Amino acid sequence: MVDRVGPVDGTGPTGGRAAARSALAIWWASRAGLFVAVIGVSYVLALPAPQRIRGVGGWLLERFVWWDSFHFLRIADRGYLPPELPCCDQVFFPAYPFATRAASLLTGGNLVLAGLLVTQVAASAAVVLLWLVAVQPGSRAEGGWGRGRAAGPAVGRAAVVLLAVTPFGVFLSSVYSEALFLALTLAAWLAGLRRRWWWAGVFAAGAAATRINGLFLAAALAVMYLAQLRSDGRRRPRLDGLALAVPLFVVAAYFAYLHARTGAWDDWLRAQSLSWHRQSAWPWQGLAAGWRQLVAAPSHDLVISRAADLGTAVAGLFLTAGLLWRRRWAEAVYVGLNLAVLISSNMLVSTPRYALTWFPAYLMAARVAVRPGVGRWILPAAVTLGPATMVVVSVTFAMHLWVA
Repeated sequence: MVDRVGPVDGTGPTGGRAAARSALAIWWASRAGLFVAVIGVSYVLALPAPQRIRGVGGWLLERFVWWDSFHFLRIADRGYLPPELPCCDQVFFPAYPFATRAASLLTGGNLVLAGLLVTQVAASAAVVLLWLVAVQPGSRAEGGWGRGRAAGPAVGRAAVVLLAVTPFGVFLSSVYSEALFLALTLAAWLAGLRRRWWWAGVFAAGAAATRINGLFLAAALAVMYLAQLRSDGRRRPRLDGLALAVPLFVVAAYFAYLHARTGAWDDWLRAQSLSWHRQSAWPWQGLAAGWRQLVAAPSHDLVISRAADLGTAVAGLFLTAGLLWRRRWAEAVYVGLNLAVLISSNMLVSTPRYALTWFPAYLMAARVAVRPGVGRWILPAAVTLGPATMVVVSVTFAMHLWVA
């Protein structure tokens, strides 16, 4: 009697379980190191007593909860547009705060712990999904990355390592929505690769309920869908193509809710302008503004943040060009639209944090890293420089300085 063994590339049941174990081992080890380093350095620096989180563990929790975290927590606690605060929490979409509210049932009503729980669960799901996307077979045009069983697990492992040591990874472990958005995005992408388009629409709708960038995911999935139709020799879309319209309805429903509460269809944009002073601009004006902000940075934390903003935006241009050159149309649309909305503004802000969700960057770098030759330096350099940089950024965040 012969035991049944799943594919070694992580696409079968046995391979999928092995991939999950390997991905989670890498991720949890990186998070344990991050938490120990941040708490240790924060203790040595004698950071002040908790300022906003009272009660047991407040000092510890404030190392990973600050800035936008309090918008999410306030929405989870009081909902949108409470009478005493008519603006500007509505900039933040509802999925993450609502998930935090639901998770508070498991934390005895403690919303801070609930938000951290949602983030940790979502990040753990994201790394497993990243591995599975890395080994999923398919053509370049259709968005597949796994080509060859021998290379599959190596690419998946490398992609997870790169995500685990990314310098701004603290936002994948704090009360922020990036981890949830990345998990839902990768779930939708994997479903699309496997041609389960109704599921892809559901997960993309969840991403759109987390951030408006879910619309860019839907556009990229539509490109993948059309590529699959072409490879199948079909001229007309199937009924399951309607699933990709669901994210649009989710965003429309949220805007309709804001209109019902405020009487303005553009309340989301108005809130951004009132609170963050963000206005539309041409992309070259956004890049020029990023340079001016860097030169005029008055403190070391803003130097870190603004240099990272500008550097990430430029890297995003090269990434989009590389995806187009390799004819990875769906990924190019996803990254290109996400980048375009960032640089089409009068200021560059939080670009590295948003870039955490540009999953094609990890996959492309991982595929190059496992090849013999020039790519051999990628993983050693990332493992050497990434954790140290991540600790510096994370401690700066723990000190309540701006690094987003």
